[in-house]
Amino acid sequence: MDAVIEFFKTGNNLWYVVGGVAALIVVIAAAVAIAAAKKKKKEAGEADEAVPAAPAVPDEDLAEIDVDNMELTPESEISEAANANFTMRLPVKYNSSDVDSVVVKPVKKAPKPEPKPVVETQPEPAEKPSSFREHVYSAEAAKRPGTVQIYIDNGGKYRFRFKTSNGETVGHSQGYTTKSACRSGIKAVVKAVAEAKVVDSTKEDFAPQIGKASFVVYRDRENKFRFRLTASNTSNILASQGYTSKANCINGTKSVTNVALFHNVTDDTLKSAK
Repeated sequence: MDAVIEFFKTGNNLWYVVGGVAALIVVIAAAVAIAAAKKKKKEAGEADEAVPAAPAVPDEDLAEIDVDNMELTPESEISEAANANFTMRLPVKYNSSDVDSVVVKPVKKAPKPEPKPVVETQPEPAEKPSSFREHVYSAEAAKRPGTVQIYIDNGGKYRFRFKTSNGETVGHSQGYTTKSACRSGIKAVVKAVAEAKVVDSTKEDFAPQIGKASFVVYRDRENKFRFRLTASNTSNILASQGYTSKANCINGTKSVTNVALFHNVTDDTLKSAK
């Protein structure tokens, strides 16, 4: 025991022992790897032996096969599984000849669908012409008094329209629930016309008149020119028909002014009451 202790006390002897142990481990690992490789190779060889390879047919034997003189296998030797899967039917023979033929049943074609009746579209009724036609200012008509006509619309409300002396309508009011309110609307128009100025909202430099009555020229949805008379509180108290010309539209404001300053009032609601 003392000799072993003395052996390890020497530093060089200790390194020899460590080196020997490492070499022993390497040898053992290599032996295990070689054994595993041999086992794997052996198993692969046994698997190849288990599957017999198909015998090769020499080219000479294939060349000697006579297809025309081959014998068919008797029907009795056909397996039951083959009989279950395949059914052989003999061709039908006609009495008039010995020619074998197959009876084919004609397939009836599906009937063609009947064409749908063509429905002729009825032309849409033409729009009713507007009650307004484009007014052209007339200095001669302005010399004679116009007419402010009170009437009842289709909705049962009171309205008034401004008409020149030659019978052309140049402006119409909103609907009123009472006749007295309708007459007050006429007075409001006459008062506003006395101070109203024309402003063109179709221009880029348009500036609304605040706190003053004005004739506002604008374009409607049909791209026609119209004007509306607004009171000092910005309420719309009179409107025009559509004009294709801006000049005629502006001249229409002159006709409204002439009628407002020189006119007669007629009440058509009294005639309808009779």
